[in-house]
Amino acid sequence: MSYPQVKFQQDWVLNGASSQMVVWANSFGKYLTEKDDTDPLTTSQLRRFFGELRRIEADFENAQSDIPMLIPKLAYAVGRAFDARRRRAKTKVLEFYEAVDKGLGYIRLDAEECKSDFENFVKVIEAIVAFHKYHGGKDS
Repeated sequence: MSYPQVKFQQDWVLNGASSQMVVWANSFGKYLTEKDDTDPLTTSQLRRFFGELRRIEADFENAQSDIPMLIPKLAYAVGRAFDARRRRAKTKVLEFYEAVDKGLGYIRLDAEECKSDFENFVKVIEAIVAFHKYHGGKDS
């Protein structure tokens, strides 16, 4: 399976879940479980990031300032999975990083809507986690 044609949409963060988002999360979650020239994204890589989202969500008022740090944390995961011989990450963590980076960029950090945007973003990631598991995502 190739990378889904649809990319992370701004509307999913600003206005919430839609049927298009669910279809995309399904195809992206499946893509992340498949082996091609890279190994699948592991459940632990995905859950580690999702756990960070839940931590911020649980204490949003005090943890909101941690949102911009999510990308450096994912970049670290990409670096940990880097295979010098192949000159790329061993797993699809890079593809996950790129999608998440795009989605996080849609959160209006300095606006009144920040909490709502973040909650919508978490729903997108939650859908990816669910479909990743549904399609057989596991640690390898």
